[in-house]
Amino acid sequence: MMRRKYCVMNFLAFFAISMVNTQLIPFLTSVGYNVVMRGYLLAADAVVAIVGQFAFGYLCDKYKKIKPFFALAYAIMLVSGVLMFWQSHQLFWYHLCCVALSGGMVKVIMGLNETWMLEAASEHYGILRSCGALGLTIGSPIAGMLSDHFGYMALIITLSAVSVLCFILIKMVDDVKKSREAIRLSSLNKLFTNVPYLLLVLIYLLIYMIGTADQYVVVDKMLNLGEGRAMVGIKWALQAFMEVPLFLMAQKILAKFRPATLLIFGTVMYAVKFAFYGYVQSGWGIVTVASLQLVTLPIIMLTSKVLIKAETPKELSSSAQMFAMAVFIGVSGLVTPLITSALSDTLGYDMTLYLVSAFSLVPLFMIGCYLHISKHKTCEGSGKSVQ
Repeated sequence: MMRRKYCVMNFLAFFAISMVNTQLIPFLTSVGYNVVMRGYLLAADAVVAIVGQFAFGYLCDKYKKIKPFFALAYAIMLVSGVLMFWQSHQLFWYHLCCVALSGGMVKVIMGLNETWMLEAASEHYGILRSCGALGLTIGSPIAGMLSDHFGYMALIITLSAVSVLCFILIKMVDDVKKSREAIRLSSLNKLFTNVPYLLLVLIYLLIYMIGTADQYVVVDKMLNLGEGRAMVGIKWALQAFMEVPLFLMAQKILAKFRPATLLIFGTVMYAVKFAFYGYVQSGWGIVTVASLQLVTLPIIMLTSKVLIKAETPKELSSSAQMFAMAVFIGVSGLVTPLITSALSDTLGYDMTLYLVSAFSLVPLFMIGCYLHISKHKTCEGSGKSVQ
């Protein structure tokens, strides 16, 4: 019964997230912000994500709870998202605050949800995460159609209604049972002196810098090709749906393949995906390429949970996961829009996408370094490597 409640909560939370996340760039474009101004707005979003994920992760470990902090982050996302869509005229500082809080809290919510589900029911993580993916799958095209046909007020009403139901489910589900060991800021030294952990964080940062371009450069290219917000919603929906099969088979896949092998494969497929993004010249072509989400983001996300968990002490599980996500999701969200907006302005969308594809060689090299270090660490110790 509790697993069902978690599933419904995840579905509703990610459905609501899709209302904000998928329509953020189309909304800013419709308001009149150019690609450079959008880069600044999205950078503010990333700064809040970085600070928020680190702070919320620490608070979860300090107070041995996740649920109240999840609810707080969700409430901030809801209020700031509604305020953002409410004002459809250019007010840069107003939108800066709203985009920063709504977009930043979306990433915090995703991070808290990942950590919560992993700690609450790790054996059902794949199923629970797939329910979230289904929420994105259904919510994304609905968000696009609502904004295209009825305007952003319809989006506000839908977001608010779904959020009421989500808060009811949040109240009904159980929180995690965390270690009672006291956590202080000094405890985080265990993370910051852990070389394999820090190397993993760097690797995933580089990979997420590639993946983040999917949210910005690819969407900008679609809009430049003349596609509407509904088509952008379809792209998001397809990508979310393609994550479901892998999450449902997560345990079987991890039993058959080593996490490091999956990590290398997912990174190579990112290179292939972005090369195709640069090549195709139609909205439906981009949507077709987006189906490669099946072998990119969910694989990368799944391996991050397993590898990071294996490298960190149990009492710092939330801090380790949330700090890592603050860096590889938050920092990538800060750096990627600024770099790609400048490149797109100078070189065009296609060449920028080809460069993003080629950039995958950097994390592949770093993965080799990590495996080398881990091999020596395993030989020196008596533990069994998860690599």
